[in-house]
Amino acid sequence: MESQTLLYESKRLSPAQARAFIAAFVGWVFDYYEVVLLTILIVPISRDLHLSPSHIAYLFSTQLGFLAIGGVTSGLLADRYGRRPVLMWTIIIYTVGTLARAFTFNEVWLLLWTAFAALGIGGEYAVGQTLVSEVMPTHRRGWWSGMLYAGIYLGIAAGSFVGGYLAPIIGWRWTFAVSAVPIAFALYVRSSAPESDVWEMKKKNVKTNWRAFTRRSFLAPFSLCLIAAMLQFFAYYGITSFLPTFLVKQGFSLGKAAWWLFFGAISGLIGSVIGSYTSDRWGRRVTLSYLAGTAAIGGLILFFTWRYLLTSSWILVPFFFLYVGSNGATVFGVLFSEMFPTEVRTTGVASALQIGRGLAFIPPLITAAIFPVYGYAPIVLMGAAEFGLLAIWAWVFKETRGKSILEIDRESETSPQVSLVSSQAE
Repeated sequence: MESQTLLYESKRLSPAQARAFIAAFVGWVFDYYEVVLLTILIVPISRDLHLSPSHIAYLFSTQLGFLAIGGVTSGLLADRYGRRPVLMWTIIIYTVGTLARAFTFNEVWLLLWTAFAALGIGGEYAVGQTLVSEVMPTHRRGWWSGMLYAGIYLGIAAGSFVGGYLAPIIGWRWTFAVSAVPIAFALYVRSSAPESDVWEMKKKNVKTNWRAFTRRSFLAPFSLCLIAAMLQFFAYYGITSFLPTFLVKQGFSLGKAAWWLFFGAISGLIGSVIGSYTSDRWGRRVTLSYLAGTAAIGGLILFFTWRYLLTSSWILVPFFFLYVGSNGATVFGVLFSEMFPTEVRTTGVASALQIGRGLAFIPPLITAAIFPVYGYAPIVLMGAAEFGLLAIWAWVFKETRGKSILEIDRESETSPQVSLVSSQAE
């Protein structure tokens, strides 16, 4: 199999590569659709189920925590059993959890089904990103990885529209029920997606080797990626999670509050496209640094002008730069994938991304305690500081632009073995 032509060696996009990308893309759209939809629906849900701000914060934190658990579990399974079957199961779990919330009548069951849905959605990005990294042409890997991440903005836009405009008409229960229907399309698309041929070439007669988790050769890149993910997600979720709730308390309608998120999604999509292009042109580190730096500057301007511009359309100018720049994760997919060899790629990427994202349960708790007393400006300032630190942290990574997946694997073999697998006698 070593001599066969692998998918990533293709100079032009093939039908198989297109199917792999679409399969990963549609699932990733639903990831942020879920997150944003819940931030909007929590307003009527909290009214019907009598949830306090602390209950809301706990719900968001539980969701993020189970995103992490789902991500790590899916990563392990995808490295052991393949990318494609795990992608199928993640979307099925998410579908069940989403539909079940339509029939929730108390806080406990809402919490349980939100956690269950998060288990499925937590594996979406890392498993899909690994598949994309392993099958897309080397010279365009940064572009396609960035475009995969850009799916979140379709999810944010869809979640904002459905939550802000459809939910007030049909109610939050029917909104959850309707949201489960399009997922059938994702299942159909994934049924025709190819498996990663790089993974198939590497994985024959293997079993999990848990000792690899304790080796420096795995922990070093994992630590670098985890810190970057924490800075990104602490900043993003700290600013975004309670934004609709805060705006509604300021007298905004639910539709207008959702429009703010929609505008942020459009801004983010612009930043994601720009970042995807420069990732292959200028490199991963430069792109991550200037994106996070732009978010930090936008956040600082927003902090200093918050009191004066909250009721003015001019506030959308710094808001635009904040969300254009809050796209470090556009680079995370390709950068993190290039830090780990094929045998442990999904585990490494999923663990760093989703543990970092899961630990972001902390910012909503802080936000819930701060904004009722001090307002939202301090939350924006903290996010700006975290984006600024990410702009600096980008430079601790090695540059991997232009290297093939197998070249990355060979380089990993020159250091102590980084593998979660060991030979298994037949």
